[in-house]
Amino acid sequence: MILPSNYEYIVIGDVHGCIDELKTLLAKQGFRTNQENLLQITSENQNKSIILLGDFVDKASDEKLRETIEFIYNNYKHLNQERQRFYLVRGNHENMVYRYITNDATIIVTPKTIANKEKYYNSVALLEKEPRLKELFLELYKECSVWYKYIYQEHFSVTLTHAPCEEKYLAKEDSISQKKMVKCLSRSKNPTMPLDELLPYIHEEAKDNQHYHIFGHLSQPNIRQYKNRICIDTSAIYGEMLSCVIIKKDTLSFDSTPFEFKQKKGEQTYNLLFDF
Repeated sequence: MILPSNYEYIVIGDVHGCIDELKTLLAKQGFRTNQENLLQITSENQNKSIILLGDFVDKASDEKLRETIEFIYNNYKHLNQERQRFYLVRGNHENMVYRYITNDATIIVTPKTIANKEKYYNSVALLEKEPRLKELFLELYKECSVWYKYIYQEHFSVTLTHAPCEEKYLAKEDSISQKKMVKCLSRSKNPTMPLDELLPYIHEEAKDNQHYHIFGHLSQPNIRQYKNRICIDTSAIYGEMLSCVIIKKDTLSFDSTPFEFKQKKGEQTYNLLFDF
């Protein structure tokens, strides 16, 4: 989907239930909540839009996951009344949670898939025991797009996906491309392989131009950039930061907020991207 170029965009990396950090980061960008937990539209932010870059569920506590889904749902409805100010990108966690709670027949139930469900997709159990929350999630899932693209004149563009993928798949609508933009090769299945070897296309296809590809998915200790490839998943749920990139005309800027320790942080061994 092509984004209107006359607005500023706040693109936020993998939230994973870090609702407190999400609110703090949005407040830094001029979006503050009222007593009803709704983001207020003001003269400071009226030309800004928010994009969540996927994976807003899983890994956090049930309490924070519930708060996150309700906050996103309520504000998606609220902010998009007059024009679209809130966009959602589909992440692999939204995708898998959706498949589990809709009883996707292609998921083969084995001891391993059951263990993975409990370990990596803990939102499933929460949604299965709270029908109302499940309905909110299902509505949000339907609103998620796999990609967005911002174009500002011929020399500057930004393509947004959850996962990094090869250029030939970017902004395409076929089923293979859609899958590639949502999830790349798994680090969990290749734990000893450096990311730059596992996913060499990210740096091999990188260019010294202003046609950027911005993604999350690969949890990192800080924002990682090589030429026109930028990863903004800075491991909020693992006790690091929640980060965003701000797109304004033909410029990019970045901001972050640290983990607030209002829930237990997860454990992560970082496999550094662009480690050369």
